[in-house]
Amino acid sequence: MRRAYNKGHWERARSHAFKIIHRPKEQELARSVMIRSFWNEENFHEVIRLNSLWGNAFQKLSELAVYSLNEQIPGNEKVHHPKILELHESQPMPKGLDLKWNSHDTSMNFLQEGNRLWMVHPHGWTYWDMPNDFLLATTHHDLLRLTAEILLYPWQKSTRTSLEGTRKLGTLPSLAFSAGTDSTAAALVMPEHTILGYHRRNFESILDHRNADRLLAFMTNEKAKTVVDISSNHELIRTYHFKQIGFSSDFACATHLILLADHFDIGAIAFGMPLDNTWLVKGRKFRQFQETPYFQYWKERFLKAGLDLLLPIAGISEAGAMEICQKEKVLPYLNSCLRGDGTNGCGDCWKCFLKNGPLGRPFDINGKEIQIFLKRRPLPTATHALWALQHLQLESKVPELSEYLEQDLSWWTCYYPPAKNILQERWQEETWNNISNYLSPMKQPYPVESVHYFGD
Repeated sequence: MRRAYNKGHWERARSHAFKIIHRPKEQELARSVMIRSFWNEENFHEVIRLNSLWGNAFQKLSELAVYSLNEQIPGNEKVHHPKILELHESQPMPKGLDLKWNSHDTSMNFLQEGNRLWMVHPHGWTYWDMPNDFLLATTHHDLLRLTAEILLYPWQKSTRTSLEGTRKLGTLPSLAFSAGTDSTAAALVMPEHTILGYHRRNFESILDHRNADRLLAFMTNEKAKTVVDISSNHELIRTYHFKQIGFSSDFACATHLILLADHFDIGAIAFGMPLDNTWLVKGRKFRQFQETPYFQYWKERFLKAGLDLLLPIAGISEAGAMEICQKEKVLPYLNSCLRGDGTNGCGDCWKCFLKNGPLGRPFDINGKEIQIFLKRRPLPTATHALWALQHLQLESKVPELSEYLEQDLSWWTCYYPPAKNILQERWQEETWNNISNYLSPMKQPYPVESVHYFGD
């Protein structure tokens, strides 16, 4: 029975289980094999029936079966995955003031208990564990309003309200630091006194912080960087809207820094957003990024809250970011894989292919996730994925991409000179000098301006 089950021979495993299911000592195991084999075959109706027949002994599996059946029926009202419901129910709530969601002035949705800053939203509470001397009372209302907009606007349009515009620009630059390759490259090209703000997801998930912790220690002890490590559960906000755990929007990874701007006198918040997502749309189509409504809106929105929106590596590709990290000898402490063991990557994820593979680290090109992404059209992170295939000499593994792999992509490690123009004057010189010391400029005509893969 065990051999059949472990080999995925579900019907044979059930046949063996049926022979021993009436023996008291074997009954629990036999029932488990039977119901789980039906689950593996996606026979969710039988999972639900057997759980009911056997006194709800497999309640969690049955709940998952109900959820899966619901997802398969078009037009069905959505239900939360049982694991998400468990996360929702396990989240803490403030013990003090009972605050109700205020859609008219979102700055009124915050309160502080000890070093924990709370924000109420239409579905519950989210929080940040701040430094011990943080004070909500001395935090400008526009910083609170900007935070609420970034986290809730995708679903609560009322959060896009006018800002007072009375907060003066602070003096220190900061970076939303993910401890990944792009983020690390941004930290290395930014001014020496940049504050690195790490967002720590503080609920159970597949994300593993151990790789990040090694780099945070290195940046603190060896690079003498100021690192601010803030725990929060705001990545759960999306799940109330039937989305996967993650950031509500592009800038959600910096909400802790926005909220700490007055505390640390922050005047700029930077993001490790590379060329792949600025002058290129999803790495596959060139655009004039500086003219996009997206950039224009958020640049002005941050500035209204007394913050420069700083994109130091907007003209550098993911490959260029990797080269910067190599030259600074950071690689022994850096691994972009979010599922690693504290030293190595998992070798099976898309990040291991894109980031670790070109650095000579092990990965499995035939891994399930990597193959899923390679077969998608349009190809995700297109230019960098093509460069990685070319760099790793894996063209034969993807013959369907041969027309795109015939071109020379060596320029992908060079920086795009026009990107200098979107850097604010007070941060521009030092940042750009650092970039120029690490990388070479693209030659005109700039090849990135001709990128247009997979149609529109």
